[in-house]
Amino acid sequence: MSSDSGNINVAKPSIVVSGFEEPRGRIADRALFLKKFLAKGRVISSAIPSSRAMVKSVLKHVDFSRPATIVELGAGIGPVTAEIVERIGPHHRFVAVENDPDFCAVLRRRFSGLSILQADATRIAEPLAGLGIRQVDYVLSGLPTSNLPLRALARLRQWLRTALTPDGLFIQITVAPLLYRGLYKRMFESVNYRMVWWNLPPGGVYECSMRTGQNGRSA
Repeated sequence: MSSDSGNINVAKPSIVVSGFEEPRGRIADRALFLKKFLAKGRVISSAIPSSRAMVKSVLKHVDFSRPATIVELGAGIGPVTAEIVERIGPHHRFVAVENDPDFCAVLRRRFSGLSILQADATRIAEPLAGLGIRQVDYVLSGLPTSNLPLRALARLRQWLRTALTPDGLFIQITVAPLLYRGLYKRMFESVNYRMVWWNLPPGGVYECSMRTGQNGRSA
């Protein structure tokens, strides 16, 4: 995988840990997450943020040893974001995308120096271009993709087709194991799936590519 060198950050964001963050802050963040799910569950894929096992399965597909541009869609309160921040280096460019203003406030509080876009994840081509990003190596998604309106799904698919590098990966979290495999097979040439039992509810991770025969386990 390769990215335009102009897309590479030299400053590594950091995780802000305060007295509020440990543990009261995390409890408050999880309460906010549940509240949002109960209010608008169709646009939030789960009542509970992703487990450590789920995050580990998502990042298993990312080669952090090589320069890359990484975009996270639907960052929520940051369970995946936190682990990415721990692993990236000066040869990476990382942007977290979240549409909910309250979740964005949590992300800005937790991650100092992180590029956060408050935007509709299906309309991010222009905002990313404003940051100098037109090609992406990894798109990590916590979006409820199957619940997106057809036009929004079409926009997302078109952006992925133009933005993903030839070896780029779209990595999608799901809590409906294999139920929507057909959807991803219509969007991508190569679709692999890994089950994650240690999550509430149990779910899994899709690894998708526009290129046939991408490395990974078969679905």
